[in-house]
Amino acid sequence: MNLVVKSVPINSEVALTLVDELEKELRQDYPPHYIHELDVKSFEARQGIFLVCIDDNEPIGCLGFRPLNRETGELKRMYVRPAFRGRGAAKAMLFEMEKEAAFRGFRRIVLETGNQQHTAIDLYQANGYAAIPPYNQASDGPASVCFCKTLGC
Repeated sequence: MNLVVKSVPINSEVALTLVDELEKELRQDYPPHYIHELDVKSFEARQGIFLVCIDDNEPIGCLGFRPLNRETGELKRMYVRPAFRGRGAAKAMLFEMEKEAAFRGFRRIVLETGNQQHTAIDLYQANGYAAIPPYNQASDGPASVCFCKTLGC
């Protein structure tokens, strides 16, 4: 396995394809009103960061970061294609995103994930993310779990 993590535009074909795959998967686990689709225009306007993980020239996963204010950003759309899970892609993207966020001056990362995303929850907790109360209206749902990490800036 030869993982490469690189930044791509959120509106690129590879980014939109991976986000679409994730949202289809989420629709299998949650009612439609629990899923907040990614607003590409808002993501671009806030100068979000979007990473894609590539293995031997094949895109296998993605992760977005949307600035909320000058110090805090939100992780969005962590996804690894099912055939590639358990091989370190999610951890590699998380590490790169934290590094990029710290480089850009962000001090905190928050995120909301679904309470059925046990592997994701384990990943975040194993990498220093602590459970927090909902941080906005979109993260305050019955199936939501929120986390925060302070970056070593």
